[in-house]
Amino acid sequence: MKFEHFKAGTFRRQYQYKSFLPTLINHDWIWEDAKINTLLEQATRALGEFNAFSLIYGNSLCYLNRFKEYMAWSNVTQTLLAGAALAIACACLSVFVVARHWAFVGEGIGHSGFGGAGTAWLLGLLFPTLDQTWVTHVAVVIACFATALAIAYLTRGDRVNSDAAIGIFLVASLAWGFMAQQIYFNAKHVVPQGFETFLFGQLRAPVVPGYVFATVCLSAAVVVTLLMLGKEIVSYCLDPVMAQASGVRAGFVHYLLLMLVALMIVLGMRLMGGVLVTALLVLPGATAMLLSERLRSVIAWSLAAALIAALVGVAVNLRWAYLPAGPAIVLVLFVQFVCAWTYQRLRAAT
Repeated sequence: MKFEHFKAGTFRRQYQYKSFLPTLINHDWIWEDAKINTLLEQATRALGEFNAFSLIYGNSLCYLNRFKEYMAWSNVTQTLLAGAALAIACACLSVFVVARHWAFVGEGIGHSGFGGAGTAWLLGLLFPTLDQTWVTHVAVVIACFATALAIAYLTRGDRVNSDAAIGIFLVASLAWGFMAQQIYFNAKHVVPQGFETFLFGQLRAPVVPGYVFATVCLSAAVVVTLLMLGKEIVSYCLDPVMAQASGVRAGFVHYLLLMLVALMIVLGMRLMGGVLVTALLVLPGATAMLLSERLRSVIAWSLAAALIAALVGVAVNLRWAYLPAGPAIVLVLFVQFVCAWTYQRLRAAT
């Protein structure tokens, strides 16, 4: 709409009783050209500074309408909801992962998904009907949970050192995934579906309604599980031997925690990728433990750090589509950790 038309339209809506107002043509905000100049001159003389107010008011309405259209965009709402759900669940789980010294376990489980994707790509070569995205996702889920179970079994009772067990599955999965990717590329001369997504997440934040619904529901289930078994989990994380001696189901909690970690990695892989999703399971808890020693305060700080990082990272991706959400989230988490460490050092020095 032209500026003259806007001022005339605004004047008409506010001062419909004026006899000099022209009529509408075809019931639209289009004025007869012969009367536009006369109308504007009369409006200016009659209202003085009203035109300047109209310009400001009109621009405000324009920006407000654009903001409403932007927020009504379903992608924004769904992406922010998925990011917030992941942040809350991972933040609660992060406290126990850090307390149990499992910072590296997420890397092993996350990278195993790439090995599962490699298996799906090879199956797609042998059976073309299986060369579909959903088959790859199913293979990733199976690989992550199978690896979590294997790590839980090997580390339970100190059969194998936890770092060694995690490192074994990590390098084996990466090697298998890259080998499968090269075989697929050599056979079809195209990169297999989801090759970079499973490592670094989607360039554009996920907006699939089914994914968002599953993320919210499963994240809520993780939080509820942690609340119901909070005392047992805390006892196990502080001292597994003493917890088992006092009647805590240490074996059950051990397997359960690793299954929950695998679940959050599977859910977060679409947004952040298998390489970076571990950041949501480590950095919030590590940052929170620098700021407080009380469990409730630690969980609160962890929630705040994860939520801020997730929302800022997703917002960056929505504003600049060429910047992926996963790395943005990790960088925000890292900055938070540095700030918390600096604050803790300054507080200790005073």
